[in-house]
Amino acid sequence: MTGRTRPRRVSRRGRDRLPPRPRPIRALTVDVWFTLLYLRPRDQRVLEAGRAAIWARPLVSAGLRSPTANDWVTRMHRWASRAEASGRAPTIEAQAGWLARRAGAPVDANAVGDALDALALTAPVRVADGATAALGELKDEGLALGIVSNVLHETPRGARSLLDAAELTPYFRAIVLSSEHPWSKPRPEPFRAALRELGVRADAAVHVGDLMYDIRGARRAGIAPILFTGLHRWEPGHLRALAYGVGPSVPRLRRWADARRVVRELSNAPRAPGRRGTRERKPDR
Repeated sequence: MTGRTRPRRVSRRGRDRLPPRPRPIRALTVDVWFTLLYLRPRDQRVLEAGRAAIWARPLVSAGLRSPTANDWVTRMHRWASRAEASGRAPTIEAQAGWLARRAGAPVDANAVGDALDALALTAPVRVADGATAALGELKDEGLALGIVSNVLHETPRGARSLLDAAELTPYFRAIVLSSEHPWSKPRPEPFRAALRELGVRADAAVHVGDLMYDIRGARRAGIAPILFTGLHRWEPGHLRALAYGVGPSVPRLRRWADARRVVRELSNAPRAPGRRGTRERKPDR
């Protein structure tokens, strides 16, 4: 014992806190389907029917009746959707393996992937109005741009070919596709992978997407989300339903022409100092 008195510890609650300060936005990530690219409803139905036919073809060739093959394909799509919702969007290879095991027929994943990619490239895919100009403006202002997208119906090569055909690839420094990673939205890992490639902290980034997967995943990674509603009218009902429940605190972007203004407003909004991200939660099931 030296007789010294230990300094009294001051609780965090008792300390003076600095007011939240604005943090400039330095990066923007964006989803692909129904945010940058879309199909009109009739074209979407034609594409989905073509995809189902491609998946059913090897089953019919193996001797299954067409109704039975189509039923197995429907089951596979449901399984893939559930896996995506849990943050593990299956690749074409994983889907082919599931279908082969359940239906008891060989499925060549490479052949299916090539056919799906070729089909997607023949579809009349459209770029969202104003998206190309907005990306150019944001890039000219110094923002690092990236893509974070779940890919279920094309190979990584096919997804990149779609972006090339739409002349969007040159705008992006990072392209993170779920089919090239173990995780998918709504997990935070794909967002973190994009941030690493862009060299930007989470609290200096925003993400634009059309689904709850985008909102939840971005928040879990500590990124400010923006809900894009400009193409909701073109989305199939089962996809549009995934945007329900997004609270009013999430900024909306209806037109790409307003993207620069919305990003500037978020840059001026105060954020808590020192916050790098939100605590990771288990994915919703």
